[in-house]
Amino acid sequence: MRKFIVTFLPASLLLACLAMVLSTCGGGSGGGDGGGGSTATLTGLSISGPSSMPEYGTATYTATATWSDNSTTTVTPTWSDNSQMASISPGGVLSCQTIDNDQAARITATYSSRGITETATMDVALTNIATIPFTAQMLSSAILFDENTSAGGNYDSSLVIFNADSSVEQYEYDNPPNASNYKTGTWSIDASGKLFVNISGQGTVTVELIGDLVYVPLVLVDEGTGTPYTVQLERSGPGPYPFDSALLPGTYVNGTGARIGERWIFNSNGTGSTTGDGGWTFTWSVDSGILKVVFSNGYVGSMYLRQSSQVSPTSYTILKWAFVMHTPTGEFGAYYGGMELTRQ
Repeated sequence: MRKFIVTFLPASLLLACLAMVLSTCGGGSGGGDGGGGSTATLTGLSISGPSSMPEYGTATYTATATWSDNSTTTVTPTWSDNSQMASISPGGVLSCQTIDNDQAARITATYSSRGITETATMDVALTNIATIPFTAQMLSSAILFDENTSAGGNYDSSLVIFNADSSVEQYEYDNPPNASNYKTGTWSIDASGKLFVNISGQGTVTVELIGDLVYVPLVLVDEGTGTPYTVQLERSGPGPYPFDSALLPGTYVNGTGARIGERWIFNSNGTGSTTGDGGWTFTWSVDSGILKVVFSNGYVGSMYLRQSSQVSPTSYTILKWAFVMHTPTGEFGAYYGGMELTRQ
């Protein structure tokens, strides 16, 4: 919206300024509340966005107004929908709740300008997510990694270990506030193949598998409060992704995660160093597929190889791991989340 500031000027200057303002206003593109000329009127409205979305998902829609001078502008309409299982926000974000079968929803955009109102509709297919039953064989000794980095630089990560004795271990890191924790719990699978994870202090979480667990599993998480949501996880070692000590020696720089910029050197004789925390030397070995790094102060780092690491026939080219630190006596020290190390 153009804002005019009124002041007292001599007549000659006032005429000159008025001429400048009029010439500036005459060449825009867009009509009505955004159309091309000052007399352009609203003639049409259309909706753009995905024609389908899965349950528990979201999709964003935009509205475009057409004006009598044949120009178009993106506008903010009033949104509505006709579905009991989906809802659309004032900003055009459609959210879908749980559904037992595929359904159709119709979203409506309504926009008015200078006494003229236009309405547009769009049909959106809401698709039921087919789940895959979990089995004990899938989860016994499985290690799953989750990582999220926001545009503002916030970072969080978790590593969950499903032990064969039905116990579960969860490592979490959040920055801010630059804090990590370690919790334990139990896991079980019911007759329908749903996974139930009970973590100390967090209650029971229901998890359903909607992707192949062997590769990059996509799971549906229901914490019992709020809307269930999907999470794409990543498999980590030792099985089926163990570290290969023959591919490790070299120099790497960390490009993401909690300790960005760190330099790691792994020598072929089992020694190494890192620039993290002011610099440390260490010895390293691969124990049952997990990279063990013993620092000079006695602390032990356990690195779990992530599935998305990249490797050549002779070396790791991009080394991704989840980093857990233990005290010299074996207790949990810290979880640093994920690292992405590029060979130099």
